Amino acid sequence: TNGRLTGLKRWSVGRRLGDRSTLLSEKVTQMMDWTSKRSVIRMNGEKFRRFVKAPPRNYSVFIMFTALQPQRQCGVCKQADEEFHVLANSWHYSSAFTNRIFFASVDFDEGSDVFQMLNMNSAPTFLHFPPKGKPRRSDTYELQVRGFSADQLARWVADRTDVQIRVIRPPNYAGPLLLGFLLAVIGGLAYLRRNNLEFLFNKNVWAFSALCFALIMTSGQMWNHIRGPPYAHKNPNTGQVSYIHGSSQAQFVAETHIVLLFSILCFFPY
Repeated sequence: TNGRLTGLKRWSVGRRLGDRSTLLSEKVTQMMDWTSKRSVIRMNGEKFRRFVKAPPRNYSVFIMFTALQPQRQCGVCKQADEEFHVLANSWHYSSAFTNRIFFASVDFDEGSDVFQMLNMNSAPTFLHFPPKGKPRRSDTYELQVRGFSADQLARWVADRTDVQIRVIRPPNYAGPLLLGFLLAVIGGLAYLRRNNLEFLFNKNVWAFSALCFALIMTSGQMWNHIRGPPYAHKNPNTGQVSYIHGSSQAQFVAETHIVLLFSILCFFPY
């Protein structure tokens, strides 16, 4: 009798393990199928509960919670969405791509129940759901401190999973075209005044150019370029817009413009 009971227990455990392995395989296959079509998987409440919250799971999921519908008036969400897609595409087309991590998004209008489940009242928000256990504090991305550039998000992914993603951006021809236009204008002016190039040796011209460069740099524009912070922050509960960041380790783009404006006003008396 004891032998039969032991045999039944082993058979039951083996069957459960087999069912668990089959379920996990089906989930991974489905996630890979979605990723092959879209680098960022769009999830609603049902998909989130089944493929992110419910075990078994041997993969990490990085989710952007957002509100992209026009009536939500979330300009920052659109910018963050673009950077998140740059990161996901970089991973999707990387030679190191595996099924260890996936990228997904939950829009408030498609998964408001998920927002309620997680007690989430702001967007955009980035969360990491590890393969085992609940997300820790470090699994919530510090958006206000680090900004939402794809490079910063890639560093966060590396911190949480040890997966290194080389960010590859689509070619942007605006910069080279603008530089070419500027050089053409300067070259044209130099050609028209080829008999009188004294302005190139004018101290006031160089002083004004240096002053403009100094004002742009001291206002924090370079920090914005590196970190990619939002222009401002709108409180989803009160609707109040903040142009000055509350932390001394971060800033909004609006702060750069404010500092630049005050710096220019300081030079008017001179």
